[in-house]
Amino acid sequence: MTLTARFEHAYRVMTSPRFLNMEGLGNEVPYFILPYAPSDEPALADERRRLVNRLRTAGIAVCDIDLWALACTLWQETGQWEQLLEAEPGLTKDVFGEAVGNVISPGGYLSPAIARTVDDQDPPPQVVLLSNVGRLFPLVRSHTILNTLQPLLSNVPVVLVFPGSYRQSPTQGSSLVLFDRMTDDDYYRAFDLMDLEVS
Repeated sequence: MTLTARFEHAYRVMTSPRFLNMEGLGNEVPYFILPYAPSDEPALADERRRLVNRLRTAGIAVCDIDLWALACTLWQETGQWEQLLEAEPGLTKDVFGEAVGNVISPGGYLSPAIARTVDDQDPPPQVVLLSNVGRLFPLVRSHTILNTLQPLLSNVPVVLVFPGSYRQSPTQGSSLVLFDRMTDDDYYRAFDLMDLEVS
């Protein structure tokens, strides 16, 4: 399926009352994965903007969060970001990675920042869209964001736009496969948006 077709399907699902009312989830959190082929990355930003604009035109309040931009904000808020960038050439990869990774750790910083962004939106959003998670790899893993976000945000559908596959198997469990190359660890509590029917 083309990227445009995927986002068209996503639009139809996300505008359905069943989705917006979080019906039929079987007591699971309202978290959804919108996977796309990594080769479609160059066209993703335009498709995401188009989806958000269409949803808003349809009267749906969307909280559109670029995870990379949010991480950059957290780094800059430390007041030491420029100095850290200047020091990077003299640091080992592990030391630099730990320094920048600590500031955006999902449990302590990134997921609470996502929840604050959602809480601060007026009117309250009906859908939360998370994108650019691939740009944070390997500092942050997708499943860690979703796991740490669950206690903070479970009253609104959350859709993670994911560069790769969400593989689900009744025998082997479910896993996020980043860039269709790296298993991002098992994750069981999300629904594949592409599997949802439009009601």
